[in-house]
Amino acid sequence: MSNPQLTQLAYTGIDVLETLGRATNYNSLMLDLILESSGGRSRMLDFGAGMGTFAKLLRKKGVDVVCVEPDPGLAGGLARDGFLTFEDLNEVPDGSFEFIFTLNVLEHIADDGATFCRLAAKLARGGRLLIYVPAFECLWTSLDGRLKHYRRYRRARLERIACSAGLAVLKTRYADSLGFLAALGFKLFGNKNGELSAQAVSFYDRYIVPLSRRLDSVLGRWIGKNVYIVANKR
Repeated sequence: MSNPQLTQLAYTGIDVLETLGRATNYNSLMLDLILESSGGRSRMLDFGAGMGTFAKLLRKKGVDVVCVEPDPGLAGGLARDGFLTFEDLNEVPDGSFEFIFTLNVLEHIADDGATFCRLAAKLARGGRLLIYVPAFECLWTSLDGRLKHYRRYRRARLERIACSAGLAVLKTRYADSLGFLAALGFKLFGNKNGELSAQAVSFYDRYIVPLSRRLDSVLGRWIGKNVYIVANKR
């Protein structure tokens, strides 16, 4: 049976995925967040795996990653790279994973609450879920529109949805505190067609991400371009 929430994820921003795939510092930050949130678990489900950027990095760390990716072209690429890949979350048995992560995916789905519940169902008892999404509606830009986002998030919304899905919240934080200012600058002075240049991403990755990473330990309770939640199944 097809999952209507997941079907909406067929992706149009492949050029953005390719550009971000070369953002070394950003990808290192995300990789560390995944590993830290997993609590040492060595088998994971990547929901909305895209081109497999993080699945490949995790595999190099000895992690067994299973992918869910509804875009047929991207799913085919993941399968050719040797990943067990599902195109529909409903194909994943309930209670079969101790850790699931999804990065910048939930904002693409109209009924995020229903998807949260489906992800929770795939967790084994005591399993953890990491959700990482864009933060603050005031940062909405042409890029959000181009990528067909439905919303940006606050900590309270993620906590509320997690609780509604029957999960216990372990941690919520904002991330990329300097990115908040960068996104605001893009909103005020950037282009109106949602294009993200490779040069801008390279500058951001080289200079902004490392400094932002250091500041997040202080500012992450209040501000950031993104927000994440770690929750577990009781």
